[in-house]
Amino acid sequence: MPKPVQLLVEGKDDLNFFETLIQHIGRTDIEVRDYRGRDRLRNYLRGLRRSANFRSMKVIAITRDADGPVKDALRSLRDAVKQVDLPEPTTWTDADSPSPVIRIHILGADGEMLESLLNRTVAETQEAVCVDAFVKCVEDAGRRVRNPHKTRAHAWIATQDHPEVSVGVAAQKNYWPLDHRALDDLRAFLRSL
Repeated sequence: MPKPVQLLVEGKDDLNFFETLIQHIGRTDIEVRDYRGRDRLRNYLRGLRRSANFRSMKVIAITRDADGPVKDALRSLRDAVKQVDLPEPTTWTDADSPSPVIRIHILGADGEMLESLLNRTVAETQEAVCVDAFVKCVEDAGRRVRNPHKTRAHAWIATQDHPEVSVGVAAQKNYWPLDHRALDDLRAFLRSL
């Protein structure tokens, strides 16, 4: 039997991170599921809707990175939900909604992602100053940094005891301060489910 709150996340890193954050805030009624990338969300929702336990789910929450304009990410999530004939998603709790309630949340502002939020949690550390200097040095050397959010996050992880881990596993190892104000909105979203 699935837990009453299902949190659908974009990938394995997100799954590891969210499981850790959910445990950190003391929720035990949320099950995190990886829908394996935004291009696979519709098919994942179709399968979830057909599952035998679908009616026992009270809330289905879906997160994804902004990656571009937030309005486009929100539209993409709403379209995926609509195409599989689920209730209109909302960003606020609505007690009168049909079960399950569909909630959506975009990670970060325009062009951002989970790594953007995590980078903010360590931005005031000396290591972050070094990471920024490293990224600037690489760019000054003529190398284009295609994804500065991910680059900074992985460079930060490289300063830790186990530099080979992913962003989500880094959360499990307490490399990111989960009580940092940069995660206030995300923690509030999880508590509202």
